[in-house]
Amino acid sequence: MTYFWIKQLHVGTVVFTITFFVIRLGWMRYRPALLARPWVQPLSVANDILLLAAGITLAVMSHQYPLVAPWLTAKLVALVVYIVLGSYALKRGKNRGTRTLYGLLALLTVGYIVSVALTRTPTPWVSPGW
Repeated sequence: MTYFWIKQLHVGTVVFTITFFVIRLGWMRYRPALLARPWVQPLSVANDILLLAAGITLAVMSHQYPLVAPWLTAKLVALVVYIVLGSYALKRGKNRGTRTLYGLLALLTVGYIVSVALTRTPTPWVSPGW
């Protein structure tokens, strides 16, 4: 029963992360001042902490660990790629055009992460049933 609720928390924080990233990407393009609001960064960080804590808890409870379960390793590597791309999309990109490109690449990466999680294979595009 506990596993179910932790998984729900994990999925909910994933949905929030993706949605809030898309919102912030829109702000970056059309209303950059909104990104500087004092609650934006702490809200994102708090959600990411919950997301990672729930993910780590699920891994421990299910006895599936990175470097042992290939799908989890792929998910973790892709998460690092998503973080870097997202950082360039929202802060480090030189102009709005490059930031938008980084944002789209970050969204493709998070799509990969979700598909890996759903199929539990590092190559979800070759999974049976797709």
